[in-house]
Amino acid sequence: MTACQNKASASYNNAFGSKNILGNAPGNAPGNALISGLRKLVIVAGLGLGLSIGLGMSFSLGMSSAFAGPVDLLKLTPPDAPAPKGQTAEAQNNVPDNASTTRLQSINKVFAQTLKGDEATAAIKDQLPGNSPTGGASIGDAPISASTGAPTGASTEASNIYGSARIGRRNISDVGLAAIGVGDLGKNNLDTMIWRGTSARDAVFLLEKTAVDSASKALTDLAYQVVARQSVPASGANLVAAELVLARLDFLANGGRSSDLAVLVAQLPEAEKWANWRRWLVEHHLMMRDDFAACSVVGQQITQTMDPFWHRANIICQAVQGNLGGARFAADILAANGNDDTIFFNLVDEILDGAAAKPVDTTQLNSMHIVLMDVANRLIPLEGLSVLPKQMAETIVKLKFLGPDARLVSTFDALSRGLITHRQAGKLWRNAGTSKDDPQLALARLQEANSTDGSSALTTALAWRALDVDMSDKRLTRVAGAIKAEIVAGQGALMLPLYAELVRNALSDETIAANMRFDDLGIAPKMAFLLAINQPDDTTSLEAFAGNADALLAAELLRNLDGGTVGSSVIGGLNMWHMLAVFDAAGMVIEDQNWLDLTKVTARSERSVITLPPVLMQAMIAASEDRRVAETVLLANWLLQDVQLAKVNAADAAVLIKALQTIGQTDTANALAGEFIAAHLMQQLALMIPDDPQS
Repeated sequence: MTACQNKASASYNNAFGSKNILGNAPGNAPGNALISGLRKLVIVAGLGLGLSIGLGMSFSLGMSSAFAGPVDLLKLTPPDAPAPKGQTAEAQNNVPDNASTTRLQSINKVFAQTLKGDEATAAIKDQLPGNSPTGGASIGDAPISASTGAPTGASTEASNIYGSARIGRRNISDVGLAAIGVGDLGKNNLDTMIWRGTSARDAVFLLEKTAVDSASKALTDLAYQVVARQSVPASGANLVAAELVLARLDFLANGGRSSDLAVLVAQLPEAEKWANWRRWLVEHHLMMRDDFAACSVVGQQITQTMDPFWHRANIICQAVQGNLGGARFAADILAANGNDDTIFFNLVDEILDGAAAKPVDTTQLNSMHIVLMDVANRLIPLEGLSVLPKQMAETIVKLKFLGPDARLVSTFDALSRGLITHRQAGKLWRNAGTSKDDPQLALARLQEANSTDGSSALTTALAWRALDVDMSDKRLTRVAGAIKAEIVAGQGALMLPLYAELVRNALSDETIAANMRFDDLGIAPKMAFLLAINQPDDTTSLEAFAGNADALLAAELLRNLDGGTVGSSVIGGLNMWHMLAVFDAAGMVIEDQNWLDLTKVTARSERSVITLPPVLMQAMIAASEDRRVAETVLLANWLLQDVQLAKVNAADAAVLIKALQTIGQTDTANALAGEFIAAHLMQQLALMIPDDPQS
């Protein structure tokens, strides 16, 4: 038994004469009194709920602010109060006071006037009581027909409209649920009408099918912005609001977009189906050190439930807010109620009492333990990352007390998801402790892993760190070997900027810089080509290398991709004629030339390419032509999920680029064109580097 449990036993024996927190042992007067009080509260709440249904209206938290507060159910006659003369107690409890009736009538009128189309019909139908003796309800003062759902006395046309609806029962709290979002993200040319022309059911289908990152960072980033953005919902969203929101949440969760998720989850109504997301939100806020936001939610929940999760969270809240006595008391209550989470209570004792740190069984960790370890300034091991859900990817980066390996892996994961920049990744890896790896051994591990089943995140990070601190004259040779291994493994676009940074850092050494100026047949041409792909505008750095002809051609090609003019010597020198369709889609202008003469000197290119699924392609083209923005983006993202950009048929790539241009996403279209070209250039770079760069 832990210290928490020992203390709890003593305090509760004194208070109630029993370890049972409810005190419901026979003969326990205080406990029986507490149960009696709780039962009365439940009865009152139940009667209040019955009243709410009888009046045909339920209210969300958002509704209370719009209509001067919700109906005060606690003002209804309690079950044990005497009924007015001539009226039974049961009848009294089923009739609201005049103020409540007036307020509900006003709200009904406003709803009938405000909601349009399907939403109005759904709201009216929601007011039909399921067990009303007469089967009637009202909108304002007008009764509702049980057969048609229309106000009695309404015109035949109105009755037909109401009667033709097949909506079914739905909570009023779901009205507007589908419209939650992050707001204007300030990126790309996205307005609030991105779902125009797409049905809600189609939106759910697309969100469920495309909830995986594509091979294009630019396209993936746009897809997440489309899904997170607050916008006018797809048509018919009020009918499948919960499904639509759940699909959006799952889509963002797959990408680890913790910040966007937190904004959406905070807007969800209080309902049991969103309970797990509320728990996630509290853990997210605690890991982000946003104690106020987390503890505001916890403070509300602990008054409504005995769920141990919320009372564990309350202990943490009390501790981080400096109320150690309150935290200790809450921990004693939890322990006395039979909770036997040894890791949790050991960490609580460590935080509250300064107890000696005890070993943590990494096989028994859960997300609440991770929160406590961060509060206790305990290093979180690599095994701890596996217990955190995928929607925590962005959150994990903000944890202050990750162990070295956990920091390396979480940083790689965040980088691959596009949650942090390459510059941030480099800083985090350097700050994860001193690298003691031998550079040659680290490179050998990377090459071996990539030649079999692909390198792990830890192997990749360790190799980069080892080469970052390598001061030998072999450092750039090893960089060449490492980047080739990453390109072969399909991680070239991800890691190339980080290795380009190492090359630039190495050039600050005058000896290395001098060697690069004369090494026209060795490693210098490869490093120049690498830098050209990474930063084509940095011609100064490129000119510092010998053998830089190909690098200068690559830089010129990438610089002119967006509407610039290039000559056949550039395209021919890089053997990139097979990408003509992409150049054309991107707006590149090729100098006038005799194409027939060109066929006499251009070798036929034999390349293995992948043709994208034709049905999906046609669906995307149709969506773009109809200006269905969100639908087009999600379909394009779906098309590039399981392919390498360098293997995509150039004609298909051009269609993708033009579709994005058609819906006004020119920046993303240009970025995608650049990614296609860079992918082909990286394949050439890999061919330039021998398997053993030192040979």
